[in-house]
Amino acid sequence: MPAAQHTSKGEQGKKDQSGFRVSVRELVEFSYFPQDLLPTTGLEEMWAGTRAHQARQSQQNGEVERPIKRQYCCLGEQLTVYGRMDAFTPGDIPMIEEIKLARPGTVPEAASSAHRAQALCYAAMVAGEEYVPQVRFCVSYVEETGRVLASFEETWEAEALFAELDLMLKPYMTFAISEKSHRERRDISVEALAFPFPRYRKGQRELAAQVYTAIARRKRLIASLPTGTGKSAAVLFPALKALARGKTGKILFLTARTTARQSPLAALEMMRSQGLQARVMTLSAREKLCPGFTRCHPDDCPRAKGHFLRQRGAMEELLSCGKIWTDECIQDTAERHQVCPFELALALIQLADVALMDINYAFDPFAQIKRLFRERKDMTLLVDEAHHLVDRVRESLSGMLDSRMLRDCRAEFGRRIGRKHPYYRALGSAIKTLRALEPDMGDNEGTLQSVPPDLVQAVEALSMAGYQLMADSVSDTQVMGDASQLLRLCASFLYAAGQLDEDYAILLIRHGKERILELCCLLPAREIARVTKGMGGTVFFSATMAPLPATKRLLGGGEEDACFSLPSPFPPDNLAVVRCRINTRYLAREETAGRVAEYIAQMVKLRLGKYIAYFPSYAYLRMIRHHLEEMDLPPLIVQSQEMDEAARQAFLEAFTMDSQPKLGLCVLGGLFSEGIDLPGEQLIGAMIVGVGLPVPSSRLRAIQDCYHRHFGDGFGYAFRIPGIQKVVQAAGRVIRTQEDRGVILLLDERYYQPEYAQLLPEHWNLYNENIAAAGHILAGQS
Repeated sequence: MPAAQHTSKGEQGKKDQSGFRVSVRELVEFSYFPQDLLPTTGLEEMWAGTRAHQARQSQQNGEVERPIKRQYCCLGEQLTVYGRMDAFTPGDIPMIEEIKLARPGTVPEAASSAHRAQALCYAAMVAGEEYVPQVRFCVSYVEETGRVLASFEETWEAEALFAELDLMLKPYMTFAISEKSHRERRDISVEALAFPFPRYRKGQRELAAQVYTAIARRKRLIASLPTGTGKSAAVLFPALKALARGKTGKILFLTARTTARQSPLAALEMMRSQGLQARVMTLSAREKLCPGFTRCHPDDCPRAKGHFLRQRGAMEELLSCGKIWTDECIQDTAERHQVCPFELALALIQLADVALMDINYAFDPFAQIKRLFRERKDMTLLVDEAHHLVDRVRESLSGMLDSRMLRDCRAEFGRRIGRKHPYYRALGSAIKTLRALEPDMGDNEGTLQSVPPDLVQAVEALSMAGYQLMADSVSDTQVMGDASQLLRLCASFLYAAGQLDEDYAILLIRHGKERILELCCLLPAREIARVTKGMGGTVFFSATMAPLPATKRLLGGGEEDACFSLPSPFPPDNLAVVRCRINTRYLAREETAGRVAEYIAQMVKLRLGKYIAYFPSYAYLRMIRHHLEEMDLPPLIVQSQEMDEAARQAFLEAFTMDSQPKLGLCVLGGLFSEGIDLPGEQLIGAMIVGVGLPVPSSRLRAIQDCYHRHFGDGFGYAFRIPGIQKVVQAAGRVIRTQEDRGVILLLDERYYQPEYAQLLPEHWNLYNENIAAAGHILAGQS
């Protein structure tokens, strides 16, 4: 009796719920894979494949994209196999066609084993569904136009198809049963798990209930969680409970910065020490896991040769190690097995229960992990630092071309490789076409109504020349690195060009003969909503999400999405916030610079200690620094634009390792205004100059107009809300524990205006124009 047996159609629905499911693609990829690691297909190549499929399918007389699902019994378990056939023609001998993109000159002499297995799998499923003795199947390699370059056809008996399918099902089911055992152990451990801390902090239990409900109902939750809430444990604990109860299949914890993973990792380590048996991993950028530019090709990287032959051994080692799969753990294992650490991490993420990674891996169309988001929706997204999400998604959906950068790339390429190369000529064509553009406004900055088709064609030609250059593997690593970066820019530009609508702006800046053209996504909310729709719950959370109704709109939320906020867990009497009326607008800065410096000096002299003053720009910082240096103040520790990692560390150590008083001067919205932890005496006060408004530009004006069309109050959404979010983030550096006491100075007359004042945290005790009155807060500090 064959291992895989057909079940009747009446049994399928019930057994789908209790058995295993696998797509035809996943089933085939489990057993049929290339030996070597090769460069991944770009997004443009994926679009080309889609166009080729559609063109070929338009020529069919039968059905296209026909869904099929069959249930089998294998190794004593029920398995549902499902998929969509590219083309299906019914008849006495049904015909299945698997369509694959090919380029002239790259057509294989025979169908690849994986492509053939995919067609054969569908043929076996059709044979069982139609109960026919024979089935034909073929793999067709076609151009984008749908023209068939080669086709490899076979006719098989049904019994032979069933036997061949058995050979694919058995190894997959062995693996699937092992995974089922892991999930059972994991779920038992989660059900026995108590909250990892002795007691809930104020509001944590309510937050955990909201998170669990969002996941169970597959809804979105927007949560404002002040510093000190203990948000990592409060969102991960209910998410794990939902995982164990089948409400979700995987937890993705998304952050905007790598350093933001420390808190959730610590919470997960604590839960693991208390018995949690879940697979936890981190996923970092390719550049971090694989330092130095190397093309993922056997000709350039020795690990790429035979990578997939060795990868399974590396994965088995990690599956049995019992550790969190951190970057270091993955890199060490990859070193022992001589495999690519980034590709190993991508394979592991399919097996992990909890993965911590950058938000781009979910929302950036070029960085998104397709092997996750293409195949499944049973995942929960926990989006930390969600106030960064709108700008990050906007950047990923926008495209930019700078003729100066193209010019420099061409000059470098000409020096190293030569001017007769097709890639050099393609660069020249793109530069010439871009420089011919003129702004609609007639000055040096304006807009275009559309992207000229000849520019799109020039960028497409440049992309093709770049791909060919990468395929040729030029030995010059500098050239290859530049070409790789430029390919990414071209892909972003072409993607944005294909998405253009009223919620995009085409912005052009002219510098002499040079041009910068940006296709700017104005409303990323739609893409955020698209990615999260249908997921197993999405939780957006941050300390700066107010006002929640506005934030919900910016994140693509609807009426069905919930909002939740917690008050600060810290004693409100431990913080004093002083507002001082002073004009810090750009045109008044020279006139009021001396008074700003005096206000800062008054605050610093309340009590000797460590303070940071935040400014809207480096230029403003330097202006005030000139005045402060003439005063009798503690040593100044100044952020600069050129700080490397060592300089950043030295800046922080001045506050964390040195007990002497000092005054830090930083830029608002920069790396020292959020994400750093300076509890107790490490920081007792912050002075914030201005209201954090971004610098006006044609880009921001276009965003403002778009927000006004969709939400009203375009200035509030584009300028005021993001500005005050930066203010609150910087102010949040002061109070970090229950025992901390501190002061905040807000220097700008606009803090008195209702539209600004209403955005400030409710728990702030405001002292108007009286810095000395706030001194009693610091006087209570030891």
